[in-house]
Amino acid sequence: MVAELRKVIWPTRKELITYTWVVIVFVAVVTAIVGVYDLVFTRLVLQIFG
Repeated sequence: MVAELRKVIWPTRKELITYTWVVIVFVAVVTAIVGVYDLVFTRLVLQIFG
């Protein structure tokens, strides 16, 4: 296991921070999209059945 871990190319601190921000922004965007879809479909269902 130690030998395999030595083969790993670990990201630098700058790369790690960049990747972290990319993930945070991606999650925020996807959350916003899902929230908008939820709002639209909720209003649509209430219009149809409510």
